[in-house]
Amino acid sequence: MISGYLKQGQVEESLGLVHRLLATVFDVMSEKNVVPNVSTFASVIGACSMLATFEIGQQVQCQLMKTPFYADIKLGSALIDMYAKCGRVVDARRVFDHMLQKNVFSWTSMIDGYGKNGFPDEALELFGKMQKEYCIVPNYVTFLSALSACAHSGLVDKGLKIFHSMESEYLVKPGMEHYACMVDLLGRAGRLNQAWEFVMRMPERPNSDVWAALLSSCRLHGNIDMAKLAANELFKLNATGRPGAYVALSNTLAAAGKWESVTELREIMKERGISKDTGCSWVGTDGVF
Repeated sequence: MISGYLKQGQVEESLGLVHRLLATVFDVMSEKNVVPNVSTFASVIGACSMLATFEIGQQVQCQLMKTPFYADIKLGSALIDMYAKCGRVVDARRVFDHMLQKNVFSWTSMIDGYGKNGFPDEALELFGKMQKEYCIVPNYVTFLSALSACAHSGLVDKGLKIFHSMESEYLVKPGMEHYACMVDLLGRAGRLNQAWEFVMRMPERPNSDVWAALLSSCRLHGNIDMAKLAANELFKLNATGRPGAYVALSNTLAAAGKWESVTELREIMKERGISKDTGCSWVGTDGVF
C-alpha cells in the first residue's frame, strides 16, 4: 500500500499510512505472529525518504535492529539514502560505516548523499576510495553522483577525467544525464563556449535536459545570445512541458535590460497557455505536516 501510494504521487495518503503503520503494524504483527519482512521495511524507509521524515525513519531503524534483517545490504543502502535526503549526513555516514557488507549501491548512496548536501570533497574522496581500496566498480548512477559533486565544487578537470574514464576504463556508456551534468559543470565554471562545443560534439541528439543545463548556465553568466540558442532548441523538443525554461530565458533577458524581448516572450507564454506551477514545501512539527 505504501509503495502504491508513493508511485502514484499521493504523498499525503502515504504519510498518513506511515504514521498509522508505525502506531499499529508492529504491534498487530506481533499479536498475529506475522513478522515484517525486508519488503515491509524497504517500503517504510522509502516513504520516510520521500517525505524527509527522519524521526520516523529513526523509529523504523530501531525496529529493524531487533530483526535478523539489520545487516541486509538493501536496507542499509535505503537507510543511507533516507538520512541523506533528510539532510542528516552524519547519520547516513554512521549507518554506512557500521554496515557489515557494502556493495556498489551502498557506496553510491553515500557518495550521492555527500554531493547533494554540499560536501563534494567528501563525495569525491569516497568515490576514489571505493575503487582503490575496495576494488568496487562504479556504475551508471555512481558516475552521475561523482560528476554532480564535481559540478558543485567547480572541479572541471576532475569532472572531465571521470567522464572520459566511463567508456575508456569501465565500458559504461554515458547517458543524457551524464552529458547534462557535464554541461552544467562547464557552464557553472563559466566555460560556456566549451560547454557549447561539448553539446555540439555529442554522439546523440541532445535532449531537453542538456539544453536546460546550458540555458541555466547562460542565465547565471548573462550570456543572452547563447541563452536564446539553447532556449530555441529546448522549445523545439518540448514547447510546453518546460515552463521553467521560459522563465529562465525571461530572467536572462530582464537582467540585460531587454524588456521588449521579455514582453514578447511573456506573450508567447500566454498564447501557448504556459504558466509555471507555484512551488510548495512540507513543514512538519510534532508529527503534523
